[in-house]
Amino acid sequence: MRVSAAQTAPRIEQNQYSAVKRIKSYGQNNDYPQKILQIVDSSGTGRVCFNIYTKFISGGGFKDQTLANLVINDNQERANSLLRKCAKDLRMFNGFALLVKYDYKAAPFAIYNIPFEHCRLEISRDKLLTGRIAVHPDWTGLRGLPFKLQDIKYCNAYNPANVMNEINAAGGPENYLGQVLYYTADGDFEYPVCPFDAVVTDMLTEESVSTVKHRNAKFNFLPAGVMVRKGIKPKTTEDGVIDENDPYNQEQAASADEIKRMQGDANTCKIWVVDVDADEEKPEFIKFEVANFDKQYEYTEGTVQENIARMSFIPPILRGIDTGNKGFGSDLMKDAFNFMNSVTDDERRALEVAFMDVMQLWPVKFTDYTLAPLLYVAQQEVAPPVKPAIPPAQ
Repeated sequence: MRVSAAQTAPRIEQNQYSAVKRIKSYGQNNDYPQKILQIVDSSGTGRVCFNIYTKFISGGGFKDQTLANLVINDNQERANSLLRKCAKDLRMFNGFALLVKYDYKAAPFAIYNIPFEHCRLEISRDKLLTGRIAVHPDWTGLRGLPFKLQDIKYCNAYNPANVMNEINAAGGPENYLGQVLYYTADGDFEYPVCPFDAVVTDMLTEESVSTVKHRNAKFNFLPAGVMVRKGIKPKTTEDGVIDENDPYNQEQAASADEIKRMQGDANTCKIWVVDVDADEEKPEFIKFEVANFDKQYEYTEGTVQENIARMSFIPPILRGIDTGNKGFGSDLMKDAFNFMNSVTDDERRALEVAFMDVMQLWPVKFTDYTLAPLLYVAQQEVAPPVKPAIPPAQ
């Protein structure tokens, strides 16, 4: 097959622009990161794998405990807390953003994490990138508030050499927004594709299967059977019309409405009682055959969960899946931790370099930005207390 003849759907629509907002759109509707967040939150396996992978990226935090506990902004955030936020964005979007604030001497005094889904790339009138980052907390209107152009903040890219000129151009440090370190694994000033974009469809499938299972349990007919018994014809008036005011007819109507309330888990294993007009010798019990859809999706559910986990390289034991005779042995857990620390090594190094860059002019000088890998702590078996000997009776 000729590769040139193959057609694939783009993961992110390119060349999408918004002249009004002065940004290059992140996807056709400028909502790619917001959609990714929604899809991951809707998938149980996707969320578990994301949380596990993120923990191994941030690991044990900075090895230098002075740096780890350093209060790094006015919100009293410590460096380790900022690190964990960046690790989440890096895993979710393949990128993260840090805002560096400067004083009147062009010295950094605070660093903040900007949620990556808030960031867009500014463009000129000619649809060329300006090198600035546009920041807004709600590009897609999820909060339900009207979008205001004046709420968009256009920040310069991180470059300490330009700080003083930018402060003067802004009219002083009080008007200066700061600089944004915009990092992506897909290159400078690019919109990255999320690391697990290829299994987004599997996450949506898992959500759909969960919805079917929920509706099957909540709204399916699950009674044990139907009891058919002799009934009495509804009472009518002299002209043959059913008398709706007759107490018996009202009781029968209420009984008919009961069928509508026989759906769902709360009515499992109950028996319907149906009255018929014709005479009969004895009541008849008819077994009710239930259409259960769980089995039909069992294979689909298993395959999509495995696809999602495989894309994240998460070993089964870390997802709480028994791997066989050894169960959850300490050696297996150590091997899984070592494997995941190896898989996430590149992400940790990217974070180390980023923090080293943004803190190069920090008043307190640090030389070690190494992140400690996540360690497995085996639970120690505690011996039962020894009961004191009872002295013999005198």
